[in-house]
Amino acid sequence: MAEPAEEAMAEEPAAEEDMADDMAGDAMDDAIGDYDDMADDDMAADTMEPAEGSIGGGPEAASEAETAEEEEAAQPRRPSDTTFEDYERTAFVSTDIDAVSTFSLDTDRTSYFLALTWVSNGYPVEPDSVRAEEWINVFDYGYADPDGDDRFAIISDLVRHPLDDEWHLARIAMQAPDVRDDRPLNVTLVLDASGSMSWGNRVAIAREAAETIRQSLSARDRIAVVHFTTDVLDRYTVKHSAPDNEDVVWSIERLAAHDSTNVQAGLNLGVQLADEARRERPDAYNYIILMSDGVANVDATDPFAILEGAPDTDSRNPLRLITIGVGIDNYNDVLLEQLAQHGNGWYRYLDDTAQARETFSRENWLALSTPFADQARAQVIWDPAVVKEWRIVGYENRVTPDHTFQQNRREFAELPAGTATTVFYELVLHEGVSLSAALGRVDVRWVDPATGASVGQAVGVTGRTDLAFDDADRFLRLGAIVGLAADRYSSLSPQVENAEVDYAGIHADLSALQGRLRGLEGSLGSSQAYQDFSSLLDELTAAAAELAPPSGYSQ
Repeated sequence: MAEPAEEAMAEEPAAEEDMADDMAGDAMDDAIGDYDDMADDDMAADTMEPAEGSIGGGPEAASEAETAEEEEAAQPRRPSDTTFEDYERTAFVSTDIDAVSTFSLDTDRTSYFLALTWVSNGYPVEPDSVRAEEWINVFDYGYADPDGDDRFAIISDLVRHPLDDEWHLARIAMQAPDVRDDRPLNVTLVLDASGSMSWGNRVAIAREAAETIRQSLSARDRIAVVHFTTDVLDRYTVKHSAPDNEDVVWSIERLAAHDSTNVQAGLNLGVQLADEARRERPDAYNYIILMSDGVANVDATDPFAILEGAPDTDSRNPLRLITIGVGIDNYNDVLLEQLAQHGNGWYRYLDDTAQARETFSRENWLALSTPFADQARAQVIWDPAVVKEWRIVGYENRVTPDHTFQQNRREFAELPAGTATTVFYELVLHEGVSLSAALGRVDVRWVDPATGASVGQAVGVTGRTDLAFDDADRFLRLGAIVGLAADRYSSLSPQVENAEVDYAGIHADLSALQGRLRGLEGSLGSSQAYQDFSSLLDELTAAAAELAPPSGYSQ
């Protein structure tokens, strides 16, 4: 492992799959370490269309084609035209320089489920696609509910680092209460009907998700539908109506792929209809749900330009933008993730129609559509007398300047009821310190969606004992392995051209984490979530091995 930096690297501002807790207490023994909500067990492939083309022109052309095929076979296959952002990775920070870590909470999980989908289709995981916090937060760790319905349950733990016994690993988790709100909903579906949606099963997934949402709504709720391609398809537009309205049903059934992609046009009308419904029904929560592959190529194509073109001017009862991604090839993760992050919402990825039905089933939809905390963020203040250096695992595009903590900002997270956010810190402690003392303090701030009031909560970060990693709680160990594996794998991508990457060190860390994960097989191995991650970690380790230099030893 690389040694921690002696000097701080400034945290830069700026950043999933899916879903809502349904397991706690004794029930955890029946589904140990499973996904945090209704992620489907089957990661079915997005049906791919074969590339057009043929080989001809005689022996010379055939020979050239064979050579090209051999060269192509030697290169890892990757989906075409995918867009990810390689955010600057965090470094170790000395508490003498900066003892404060501030970040937006996060409950997106898309990055993890994209990785599963890529692997199931025979692709190596793209390092730029890996956001460690979304991998961590995909699992249910069985946290206890808070004492009241108006605050988080905040827990903290300290263990020896699984990759370096001289370091420590701190876990801080914030569990929201699983409350239900009887306020009605205004839902606006903005459906991508562009040509790229004809690839594979994208239209079928979007149609299934839209129909499942419609069926999950109550008679008190209202739903509108917008189809967009090069422009809005007016004949399919339905203003807010009862969920069983025949025009709504007809519009969803008619979703099909047509021309180019003008996300701006679709969201402009979606925001207009949602704002009209908000004024007519001021007591309702308002959701705009964009279903797309994110490939915007007409009008504004930048997420910030799109949001500026469709502004939400009423922060007292915000329009919450949920983005639902579908597809593998020709997929823009950056657009969908940033639209949700800066649009008061969250981002999900759907791999097949079964997952669409499960994600938006009535039980899950009731949880996802009940907001508990808007603009939620946390600030960890380390005690410089105890902690020498610290590094946050993941959260690269959720880290924010410390002074913003007191501000209510749209880019901070919107958390549904019952969700949990987990963060891990790699720590270097001063020699000889007593772990019975607090390591620091964590402050959490958010806006109450029901009242608009700013709320705060603070607790100490405790260590208590110098616990060996293998003696720690099994869920803590699972989360740590998941987070560190994602973090290390994401660093395979050099962030500066021609910069050296420690491929051998990354492979060694992933191999060590494989061994740590095998130690959990006896207690967690029966869960689908464990099995999926175990297979995924095998793929990550194999991919890193291909890049690592030869050891010099015989096979």
